[in-house]
Amino acid sequence: DHTRYQLKLKETLTIKPDGLKIKVRPRVHKTVVAAAAGPAAAQRNGAAPVPEPPAQVPVHGTPLLVLFGSNLGTSEDAARRVAGAAERQGFSVRVAWLDDYTAKLPTEGGVLIVCASYNGAPPDNAAGFYQWLADGLAPNALAGVRYAVFGCGNRNWASTYQAVPRFLDERLAAYGAERLFERGEGDAQEDLDGQFRAWRVALWQSVASNFGVAFDAPAEADAKPRYEIEVVAGPQANPLAAVHGADAMRVLENRELQTSGERSTRHLEIALPAGASYRTGDHLGVVGENPPAIVERAMRRFGFAQDTYVRLRALSPRTTTLPVGTPVSVERLLAHYVDLGHTATRKQVATLAEHTQCPNTKPKLLELAADDADASAYRTEIKRKRRSVLDLLEEHPACELPFESFLDMLPAMTPRYYSISSSPRAQADRCSITVGVVREPAWSGRGTFEGVCSTYLDRRASGQTVDAFVKDSKSGFALPDDPARPIVMIGPGTGLAPFRGFLQEREALKAGGATLGRALLFFGCRHPDQDYLYRDELERYAAGGLVELHVAFSRVNPEKKTYVQHNIATHAGDVWEILEQNGVVYVCGDGSRMEPDVRATLVEIYRRKTGADEAVANAWLDALTAIKRYNLDVWGST
Repeated sequence: DHTRYQLKLKETLTIKPDGLKIKVRPRVHKTVVAAAAGPAAAQRNGAAPVPEPPAQVPVHGTPLLVLFGSNLGTSEDAARRVAGAAERQGFSVRVAWLDDYTAKLPTEGGVLIVCASYNGAPPDNAAGFYQWLADGLAPNALAGVRYAVFGCGNRNWASTYQAVPRFLDERLAAYGAERLFERGEGDAQEDLDGQFRAWRVALWQSVASNFGVAFDAPAEADAKPRYEIEVVAGPQANPLAAVHGADAMRVLENRELQTSGERSTRHLEIALPAGASYRTGDHLGVVGENPPAIVERAMRRFGFAQDTYVRLRALSPRTTTLPVGTPVSVERLLAHYVDLGHTATRKQVATLAEHTQCPNTKPKLLELAADDADASAYRTEIKRKRRSVLDLLEEHPACELPFESFLDMLPAMTPRYYSISSSPRAQADRCSITVGVVREPAWSGRGTFEGVCSTYLDRRASGQTVDAFVKDSKSGFALPDDPARPIVMIGPGTGLAPFRGFLQEREALKAGGATLGRALLFFGCRHPDQDYLYRDELERYAAGGLVELHVAFSRVNPEKKTYVQHNIATHAGDVWEILEQNGVVYVCGDGSRMEPDVRATLVEIYRRKTGADEAVANAWLDALTAIKRYNLDVWGST
């Protein structure tokens, strides 16, 4: 694939696909590199002629600023994809954080914004921009700015879905900016990639009309090559952790919390490096690595020996998180830098089809990649089954995708965030996290699906290190400044984590002479003899008057499953009394089922106490959310 990469072999490389052994000797070097350099050079070195790459779109130089707000990388990836497409259409493109353009949006050219919400709050790199708009501007302060907004979200977070993108779009228009195109919405619970692609296609038509430019090639044409790979011998490079500002933190303890043996929840104690600190309710960001089994699968699929090293050279000015210019083992490259288990996108499936000549395989891949309104193959066979690019390559061995292309299409490894389950008032030099280990039969039907970071943490023994960093949760998860203010905590499963920290904090405050307000904890698990996490601690806190503990067991009585919302309803009088006393509610855990059920229960309590209708009750809870009296730290589930 001469239009994308160069591959230079400095020494004999043995490739061993199943049942076949091929030795590629150094004399191939000139041919391969010549092919990468162009048709004429290839013919001079005896290579077969290759077609000229397509002509480039004339550069008209219209400025286009692409801004993103992203914590976990989805919005950033989408922003960079739309920026790459714009570059290929002749725009002069700049990509940046939203915060970088607070109070200085340009009036020349256009502005495209891709942003997510994080429990209803803006991402870290968009918080300043968000606050700038929230503080208020003159009615026409942004006159001359032309913009479009795309929001990345997940309907599991029903109460805050698309909250930040919607706010940005509405405020920009209110202050005089002109929409280039209507706001787009992507739902990760459905088909975010397909929704983003459909929005982009329509967006380009509007942009072309607004700026008087013509698109002479498809906006989604393949990007120019970004890397050259050279097989070398050398030491391992540092992993991706430095990109995220992570430090190597020593594991002090790693123990199992469940007793059934069917599932696993780990308690990890982590030593903080010198100078690091955290607040109760913060998160620990962990840079994990792909499970060894999936790394081995990828190396086997492309025929790499375990001790193969490569060096990447960038062939494009676009930014990358891969280790360019330094020797790195293929094993480490696949383990640390890319997400091998990420569900394949339609574009990736289409790319696989492009590299397939087999008359049986190619139509199957094209059908999976189809994005017309009636196409359901992608949703049912890829999205719902969480099939990765590697899964598809193994299922379709006739696909001849080069390793360079495989590497280029994978998303970068991103940190995973865990609620810290301790308080610095207990021990300031360490923190703990509570990790539900994801290891289950793959929905694709091929082997076992392993959570990238949870299984990585499961493997880290006492004395080993993890690459991690402390992160403010930005979700309002902090105890009230006045310890006498009453609180309600709701957290089934590992959603208990931040509340363990809260209770450690309350214990320390009480020991210091503080007067504590009333506290209710609604915890849910399956069975008291299986997954009652931190049972001894919770019962000790309850006996000491630090908390009123209400535990729901969903598997004790098969005929009547009890969940946290049922216990909340049972103790509606206590909950209402705390709310009437200016109390604060915290909910942590599953955002797709548990949190909506909790919200509905609180709404029903309000209706019964006040006689209000459902709309008024929902508005009441929305108002509590706005003033940080109803706080969420929730995540999606499948």
